[in-house]
Amino acid sequence: AMVESVDDAVGRVMGTLEELNLAEKSLFIFTSDNGGLVGPTHNAPLRSGKGYPFEGGIRVPFIVKWPGVVRAGTTSSQPVISMDILPTVAAAAGVGLPKDVEIDGLDLKPLLTGEGSLKRETLYWHFPHYRHDPGPYSIIRDGDFKMIKWYEGQTFLFNLNEDIGESKDLAASRPEKVSELDEK
Repeated sequence: AMVESVDDAVGRVMGTLEELNLAEKSLFIFTSDNGGLVGPTHNAPLRSGKGYPFEGGIRVPFIVKWPGVVRAGTTSSQPVISMDILPTVAAAAGVGLPKDVEIDGLDLKPLLTGEGSLKRETLYWHFPHYRHDPGPYSIIRDGDFKMIKWYEGQTFLFNLNEDIGESKDLAASRPEKVSELDEK
């Protein structure tokens, strides 16, 4: 019901923008803050779901419609993160970013237009909550490697290029990579 409600609401917004002749001048971004809830959703081939550090909990669609800028039907496998929205929208609107705060995200326009790639290899997540056992965790994704560090439990290492389902923990066999990512 919630998906249908969101679909209806997005349709109304898009319809109104078209009626006002603003749709062709608008940037639309549709994404989510986390993967589907384990139980009512199935995130396969990704492991787990909402609130968990595995790909099923953090990997979500990032859909952009930007008439005259992004060619319809294009796809990218380049990882992006929600922090990229602010610099992207600011650039699209032609306004500068605040100078007195550090902005973690990147302007996605070069990636969206196919004119370039992002100058970033590493993404970070931190979940300082006790929602799931064994408690708070952080994630680092560096190239194909992803490390999950449960602060009161185990550290995992995965090669997402070879194991999108995160079924083979490489932490014991690649301690140098764990150490490198832990340092970052």
